[in-house]
Amino acid sequence: MISLIIPVPTRESKYLINLLNNIDELYPDRSKVEIVIVDDKDVSLSTKYNKAVSLSKGEKIILLHDDMVLQPGFIETMDKHIEKGKIITYTRVEPPLYTDLYPGKVLLDCGRDLEDFDKSKFEECKVEGELVDGGSQLFFGCYREDYIGMDGKTFEMFCEDDDIHLRYDLAGYQRKVSPACVYHFVSKTSRASSNSKQIELNSNRNFIRKWGWRNSIHNKTYDIGFRVKHCNSALLEALEPWCTNILIDDEMQVLTTHYIDIEQKNTSFDLTTRILSAPFQTLNNEIIIEIDGQTFTQEEWTYLTQISDIIHESADVGEFELGNLKITIKEMNEYSKDLIFIENPVIL
Repeated sequence: MISLIIPVPTRESKYLINLLNNIDELYPDRSKVEIVIVDDKDVSLSTKYNKAVSLSKGEKIILLHDDMVLQPGFIETMDKHIEKGKIITYTRVEPPLYTDLYPGKVLLDCGRDLEDFDKSKFEECKVEGELVDGGSQLFFGCYREDYIGMDGKTFEMFCEDDDIHLRYDLAGYQRKVSPACVYHFVSKTSRASSNSKQIELNSNRNFIRKWGWRNSIHNKTYDIGFRVKHCNSALLEALEPWCTNILIDDEMQVLTTHYIDIEQKNTSFDLTTRILSAPFQTLNNEIIIEIDGQTFTQEEWTYLTQISDIIHESADVGEFELGNLKITIKEMNEYSKDLIFIENPVIL
């Protein structure tokens, strides 16, 4: 049996109804194809996926979105390609709303919504070949035992896909793209919310808090503390996600309290332990970066957004400077592999 995993905000969605009719038409035998739906408006998308996987009975699972249509032969092809130790991304045929291309994405306008969907045109679209390297986003299948869980605690929505694929890479899984096709109407659920832009911003900041970078060559995570003199509210907002701890001169806790009052609702990270105030507290991080808010430049900001790669490539225990930044490395322990598995992913 293969289990199709479908998280939805509501079972009344026209997209879900269409997808279920599509599955019933292609795969009516429920002893071979199981459909697992979790609808809960009060939990993150990741948590819904985790819950659905926990309820599934299939040896293999395929994660779907409700705003999709399966092509005939989709499950047969995925079943052939899913193997233990491999994460298999299926191919999405999409209208040209977002024109970036990468393995697993084909641009072909078969309709922007259900009302103008050209089923025949989609079914005539054939992606030839076997598996190719790559794969991204939450469009994949795997053995159920290989599902490592999504981080629904850190990410309400957005970035959970980058996070889980990164963790699969760190865990040594192969990521491949299958020619098995779906049509994807694009962002009918994830970007339907009126506050989706704020959620996406929060998720990107939380990804940085978790890993210490947003785009990296080497994907290394270090214990970094920022010592910031002449800090202000804008600088605190910009710098805080990029380090493990940030120490500022804020004896009366005015700046800290104001920032936490605004930002804490946007993250599961405890900001009261991340933000420290001199002279009462000190940094005990393995790497310390001293920053002066009065002389801080755009070039130094760029250095900080790349600091994990800079440390990995060119640094050793000791001291050095980048512009006005003073960097002290006491130890270079690397912690990314500590983040591969998340505790109790079903109930986060």
